[in-house]
Amino acid sequence: MKGEPIPPAKQAEIELKHIQLELVHGRTNHMRHFVDQYYCFKNVYLNRNGGARWEAVVWGGVVSTAARALANRKQVVKEHVVPLRVITSELVAAKEAGHTSLSAIAEILDRLTHFGTITKEEDKRLRDAGLNQAMPHGFFEQGHSNYGDILSRYREVGIEIECSL
Repeated sequence: MKGEPIPPAKQAEIELKHIQLELVHGRTNHMRHFVDQYYCFKNVYLNRNGGARWEAVVWGGVVSTAARALANRKQVVKEHVVPLRVITSELVAAKEAGHTSLSAIAEILDRLTHFGTITKEEDKRLRDAGLNQAMPHGFFEQGHSNYGDILSRYREVGIEIECSL
């Protein structure tokens, strides 16, 4: 028997609780699923059945100029603007500092979790620069031009983007 649909805000809270449980128990292997689901529920990227609507995420987030020109899903890559490894590290650091409240987790996710769409060639440039799973030098250094700039990976390898966050 189906009940009433769960509102997106409540679904987002459920995903935060999953992340909290994973952190408290020292597990990070399921973070991609929970982080991505949180993003979709929080930003209401949902289909009519309440599931994630990934195609809307692909073209609705940060999109490189080159990817937009292609407009062909098979020629582009959907990725985390800040790599999931970095997001996970920030969540683990918060846990180690005793900050595992839902609001602390949400603050990290809301600040760092965004999706980008780039071409396969641009993705290769990130990999070649060692930035496919890392942020560039200065991202964590106050006073540095890259400090806290979630788009700095793209700038470092010359990826032109359509919008700023």
